[in-house]
Amino acid sequence: MAHPVLWPRLFFYPIGNASAVCLTDSIPAEQSAHVLLLGCGDPRNILYTLHSDPPTKRPALDFTCCDIEPAVIARNVLLLTLIYDGHRSDRLWNMFYHIKIDQAALALIVSQSKKLQKLCIDLDTWQKSSYAEFLKFCSSYTLSQVLHCLELYVQSESYSLEKHKQMFTAFTREFELHNRPGQIHNTAIAAGPFSLNVVDMLWNHFQHYWTTGTLSRSPADIAAAVFVNPTLVHSESFTPSLVGDSCSLHYGTSPLQGFHLASAFLTSSTSSESSTEERLVTCARSQFESWSSAFQIAVASPQRRVKIRMLAGDALALCRTFSEPSAGTDCLYVSPWHAAELLLDGDMASAPTKFDVIDTSNIADWVGLLNILIAAAPLLNLRPTSILYTELKLGIEGNKASNLEELLCADIPTIALLLGIAPAGNISQYISTSRVHEIMMNAGSYRERIAWKISYLADIDNTVVPTFPDHNSLASLLFTVYKQMFAEETVAVIFNVGRKAQQIIHYHRGTFAALLRLVKSRVRTDWTAVMEDIFARLHSDKSLILGSNNYQEFCCQLFLRGVYTVEAFGPHRATFAPISRTIGPFKGWKEVPPVVCLVLMVPRSKILFLESKPYGSPMFNCHVRGKTFHNIFSCIQAVLGVASMQGSGSDGRVTIVGDPFGWAGTSPLVISLLIPALNLAYNSEPIKISLGLYPTPPLSVALKNTLGPELTIFTADVMDRSAVLISNNRPGRGPTAVIPSLIPVVPACTTEVSVGLRHSKIATLTARWETTVGEPRVELAGTTVDHKQISPCVMQVAVDNSHQKKLVYPFPVDGTQAKVRIARKSGWIEIEVPLRMSNVSTLVDFAITSGLTQHGGPVLWSIHRINLTTIPLIEGKACRGRIVKTVQVHCALTFSDREHNMGPNVCSSALIDVKRSITDLIFKVFESSGLRAVRLSDPQDGVYTVLYCNGVRMDLASHTFVVDVCVLPLTEDLIKGPLGRTIVELSSQGITIITPRDEVEAWKHLLVAFTERCRTWTHTSTCQYATLGRIPASVNIFEDPLCGCGKGIDLDGLSLDKRWKRLAPLMTRAAISPLFALAYMETIDRQIKTQLEKTNAAKKCAACQKPELANSRLLKCSVCRGVEYCGRKCQQGHWKEHKRVCNVK
Repeated sequence: MAHPVLWPRLFFYPIGNASAVCLTDSIPAEQSAHVLLLGCGDPRNILYTLHSDPPTKRPALDFTCCDIEPAVIARNVLLLTLIYDGHRSDRLWNMFYHIKIDQAALALIVSQSKKLQKLCIDLDTWQKSSYAEFLKFCSSYTLSQVLHCLELYVQSESYSLEKHKQMFTAFTREFELHNRPGQIHNTAIAAGPFSLNVVDMLWNHFQHYWTTGTLSRSPADIAAAVFVNPTLVHSESFTPSLVGDSCSLHYGTSPLQGFHLASAFLTSSTSSESSTEERLVTCARSQFESWSSAFQIAVASPQRRVKIRMLAGDALALCRTFSEPSAGTDCLYVSPWHAAELLLDGDMASAPTKFDVIDTSNIADWVGLLNILIAAAPLLNLRPTSILYTELKLGIEGNKASNLEELLCADIPTIALLLGIAPAGNISQYISTSRVHEIMMNAGSYRERIAWKISYLADIDNTVVPTFPDHNSLASLLFTVYKQMFAEETVAVIFNVGRKAQQIIHYHRGTFAALLRLVKSRVRTDWTAVMEDIFARLHSDKSLILGSNNYQEFCCQLFLRGVYTVEAFGPHRATFAPISRTIGPFKGWKEVPPVVCLVLMVPRSKILFLESKPYGSPMFNCHVRGKTFHNIFSCIQAVLGVASMQGSGSDGRVTIVGDPFGWAGTSPLVISLLIPALNLAYNSEPIKISLGLYPTPPLSVALKNTLGPELTIFTADVMDRSAVLISNNRPGRGPTAVIPSLIPVVPACTTEVSVGLRHSKIATLTARWETTVGEPRVELAGTTVDHKQISPCVMQVAVDNSHQKKLVYPFPVDGTQAKVRIARKSGWIEIEVPLRMSNVSTLVDFAITSGLTQHGGPVLWSIHRINLTTIPLIEGKACRGRIVKTVQVHCALTFSDREHNMGPNVCSSALIDVKRSITDLIFKVFESSGLRAVRLSDPQDGVYTVLYCNGVRMDLASHTFVVDVCVLPLTEDLIKGPLGRTIVELSSQGITIITPRDEVEAWKHLLVAFTERCRTWTHTSTCQYATLGRIPASVNIFEDPLCGCGKGIDLDGLSLDKRWKRLAPLMTRAAISPLFALAYMETIDRQIKTQLEKTNAAKKCAACQKPELANSRLLKCSVCRGVEYCGRKCQQGHWKEHKRVCNVK
């Protein structure tokens, strides 16, 4: 497997633990969207995507959903088919989200399961059903597992009430074991900026959910819910020590987490705490109903644009299957601890294998961030709009940048160069989505959703291939990654000195081989020399104690992946180290391949100690020992079952039959792995095969007395056929070999960029223009050569102002420090530039890129798309007054602590200036419900843009606020024209925001992005962006930066008064929202927390002196409004004293 095999300690995650997101908010509406969901979980993101981005214009919307837990897929199939059939949303809510359900919900589950059982007999039968129009199965294995789950759901119909009580007892026991009073629970995060207001309330409701099994507070509903929901009971997720008497549902499961609870605060009515809780639940139920309705409309559409494909299996294995269709000789399994092969034998004829969007949920926490990026990055379509999302649990304290780099095993420029993708926010230095509310909760960690894009496609449709003329530089770079990847093997970690050991080991030598394979396919260099250099470093390195023990597996993995072949695996391996076929394990073999499959059968009794006591998730590995060697292999597959050999010698085939009872059965643990045949060569030297655990410091302390210092679980002689089997193939497959299609080939390119290193890190990038190659030929003798940076990744070269060439770099560079080299006789120009430093916040023009999508629109980079018709408008003076403080804090949190420390009067950068202006705009529009006109004004030249404000909306999925405006750029012709006087009169009734000259240009770029993100119109063939060949159309102060395609469109439903309606044909609708600092790169909350502590310290209840808390605001005296109280009780008790000074009229 691509990930080390760990002792399973799994929970069942059938219900999402993060608010739903729109999966297509980076894709233009006219473009088909192929979406891959790895660790898909429940279908909330699909439902919300169809609600917020209805596929009315897209030619196709195709979702491929992969989850390692078949029961998640089964629940999704059950829900989606019920929605399609038109069942009431309140019944669907109960059957999908409640732990305990009533008779009607159970009957619905059972009846639908029986219906689906008949259709899930085989793929052909399913394909003939009406559901197959939108719902597909990628494999027969997935279908069979769904069928198995359906059978279990049906069986629950016969369970007695006593059995249901026993099952629910397991749920409550699991909850009580892990949850303690005073915890901060994640449910509140779903309330976005209002999270701190509902922490205690939602903690109480979370307890209610787990103790009653239902979200309802109604006594009648609670009394009627006497059945345990079978869809939350049956799963393959397990902890072996609890098999037979357990609840595998994760103890933190809370249905409200998947919704947008902030909308409950956007009403004008005031309410008590009890009714607020009720509104939160009602809010979630209402959203579920709306999203379900959108799904039903979309899949029932005659155009049949929506397809949803289901696959039960391991995410990393699926990625490799998609990217390496011939990888089957390495026998990819559906998941760890399974014997079934991952075969895409389902309805895959029209299925995509490249994707526009890849969402990986939070599985990077479980399988390692670098594993995810290596596996998934090659699956992205080569488009500037393609995007890959990872979600990480990150610490709030410490060095933010180093935390991420530790997860990546390299700095971000290195990853961008080697893998071809980079965090979009690192390039622009801001993002448009917010996680600041989660950071403010002081939970010690928060979840960061990072968007990765193909950085070199940001500016132009151009394939950039990094080149390393000096192969030593690339070898040095890769070896640095290698040492970081296996830092757990250093003396400091093994002996628990200084560096904290990881709780879960994510990488083995197969991971590094996979990285090398990807790098080999992307860079141009002398690859043989690079590998020879890496091997020389491996031989001389003494820092990794287990480096030499893992050497053989590394060589084996390089060979299998077509990366590099050492002599012992080559065509002359027989002369290098002959293998006996007369004695030993290969006796009687006709031919011994370089790699064979070793199968080790471990008696179940040997692992009972792991079942009887929790030891976390230790990593398994296999040891091959002789008198003179000790090799370790971690690329293994484990399954509970029985292995047998059919045939003998080189014709032998191993078959593994999994135990149908799993951990409840008694079958041995079967380990299979690919291993160099030389490691098993029998030369009268006894060879022992062992299964062991990776010796992390905590595990060594706990088990060294039981298992010995190497934590050996079981050992057998290589010749012991009761325990060891050897074949030339993985169980169920043919001979293991390297397939030519696996060998990576560097693609043809239009730009080669040479890389310069300093201290094993990328320092400079150099691009060359061969002026005499291709057409037109440009002679350099006697010419003038100029250069300038036109965007973060592009330098433009001009020869005599007549011939121009764009040089594209794979990462943002600092053009102000460019070095130009010109060879006039040889005919080439080189520009060497250093990487742009990550703390330089000047490139606001990266809101958009210099290129157009295939449909003619600008490419948005770090600003997501919004459907203004589906996000709520904040209306009512009472509502605004109640949440004004929340908005103020939210706006302040758009800045990092570094930016806060600069102060408002410090000359900083265009980015900081424009962030200040945006937050000022939001707050002023929010404070004044009647404010319509906002003028953007240059200090010298005056007003250059007028914004007509329609109101403030809540972007629920992104947890932030949006100003809905109509943009009127002022041009000289417009000001001097017949409408000039009207514009001056109307705009003078508003407010002015002063923007320095650098900020003016930033606004020109941002207005393009803010109009593009919410457009409902289509760019025409005469669009100025295309005809002028630039975006924005102009950055000159009194010229229009916008194209004319959207002017006057989609403004009819807005509250434009009669005078403003005259200007409607000149205005374009836009959605302006804050630009947030990168919380994973620098701190953002310390300054605000300090200010809030000072503010709140002065605010105390006049009666009991209790200070105001974030989740319990003080209430002002309704008469004088001069004092504040905790509540009515304190106010009444204090009235005798207060009435003497209260300003009673």
